[in-house]
Amino acid sequence: MKKTLAKALSVLLAAMLLCALVAGAVADEQVTITMAMTAPWETFIPFNTTNGNTDAVLELMFDKLIVVKANGEHQPRLADSWEQDGLVLTFKLNENATWHDGEPVTADDVVFTCELMAAPEITHPRRSKVAFFTGTDASGMRVEGEEFGVKALDEHTVQFTMKNPAPLSYMLTQTFRDLYILPKHLLADIPVTEIMSNEFWQKPIGSGPCVFESSISGERVEFTANKNYYLGAPQFDRFVVRIVAASNLLSGLMSGEIDIVAGAGLGNIPANDWDMAKMQDNLTCESVKSLGYQYLTMNVNNIPKEVRQAVNMAINRDVLVNNLMRGEGEAAAGPLRQNHPYFNPDLLPIPYDVEKAAQMVKDSGFDTSKTYTLRVSKGNEVREKSAPLIQQDLAKIGIDVEIVTTDHPTLLSECRAGNYDFGLIGSGGSPDPAESCVNVRPGHVNNFSQNADTSLYEKGMVEGFAVNSYEERLPIYYEYQMMLRDQVPFSWLYFQNDLVAYSSRISNVSFEDFSLLNRAVWQWEIAK
Repeated sequence: MKKTLAKALSVLLAAMLLCALVAGAVADEQVTITMAMTAPWETFIPFNTTNGNTDAVLELMFDKLIVVKANGEHQPRLADSWEQDGLVLTFKLNENATWHDGEPVTADDVVFTCELMAAPEITHPRRSKVAFFTGTDASGMRVEGEEFGVKALDEHTVQFTMKNPAPLSYMLTQTFRDLYILPKHLLADIPVTEIMSNEFWQKPIGSGPCVFESSISGERVEFTANKNYYLGAPQFDRFVVRIVAASNLLSGLMSGEIDIVAGAGLGNIPANDWDMAKMQDNLTCESVKSLGYQYLTMNVNNIPKEVRQAVNMAINRDVLVNNLMRGEGEAAAGPLRQNHPYFNPDLLPIPYDVEKAAQMVKDSGFDTSKTYTLRVSKGNEVREKSAPLIQQDLAKIGIDVEIVTTDHPTLLSECRAGNYDFGLIGSGGSPDPAESCVNVRPGHVNNFSQNADTSLYEKGMVEGFAVNSYEERLPIYYEYQMMLRDQVPFSWLYFQNDLVAYSSRISNVSFEDFSLLNRAVWQWEIAK
């Protein structure tokens, strides 16, 4: 009896050991991808941000109707197809799309999202996304008594009616690029006044390729793969977004703690580490020409036009590109790169004349006895290092500035409030030439310069929207760029090539699309 019991116990232990080994082997086979960016996200509420670091996290959880590629193409995401007929845009949704809890995604979800963004009870920076549609005022807030221009035609068809004509390319590239769709069945019963503080945002449920699992504020966000994703199951099992200092990116990639950088200025290999990165057998390295640009915003209420023109003339962009980026970039004459189809060649050469600029400041009567603020945020190494160089450039024309370094959300809020003189900010750019127009539109949340002159908006977003073809739009945006050069709400600095690296086990990654909030992680191929 004892021998029988001992034998049975031995068989049971062996079986348990085998199960443990099998479970361990399965766990070992799980594929985890870790993406690093150098500054943290600020929220999980998709419409309460214009921060690129935040969008890099949001686009994993939530879907947009379409995605934009750097070559100007628009591809399906939640919408299978779309068409424009005059003022009406119609989208057909993917009928297989589901929320992470298994419920179907419908046109009602799209309508609910837009209604929420237009609700007057809440304030948020992406309200302007819905300002194009009927039933809203100029800011995007619902107008009582007017029919809202977003409605569901059936379960999988949604229609948008615009107030005024706008090119389809602009609407897709700018309005729908970062309009994330939210689940009506989980949020509709929450009072709008309580929506921003609701516990839903602590563990959000979306319809994207990654399912939220956990987060540590300012450190990491962890996801599991949405294996039922309607565009195709990701080839990883887990996806982790980590915040890593720029100086530690290469060592993390070399050790395998990091698999890929976020790119798009959110996580680039420092120029000083680039040669070493290219020597690593376990890494794929790319220098990607980006549409994204960096610019010096100037508070027009504090810095008069003549001085802004002088500042624009005093900045040595070649030093920024050649010294800080080791030539991996391009001096910016405006918001469009020189190979952009709408770039105005008359902007070249970029003016640089320190002596003339100093005289302009002197002749303007500008108060050079004061110390002005130059705001810069942490995280983007080139931007941070450019601040003291610009400080030196301004000193040469008699303008003394103090560099104030903060986190990026603080910089944005201070610039929006006008609590600054000069500030360093970046933008992802766009294939559409009107991308920068909202940033000079009076009253817009990203009108950091506090510009009140409507002429730029009238040129870029009224006259430029009245026509559709490239041939008709080209002279309008040529003139718009020259107007920007004259008024100088911003001084464009440089287009920085994205110096990116990732594990050689990853392929089919289109880094050129990253700045357009299109990482398409479900398309990445992962070698096990």
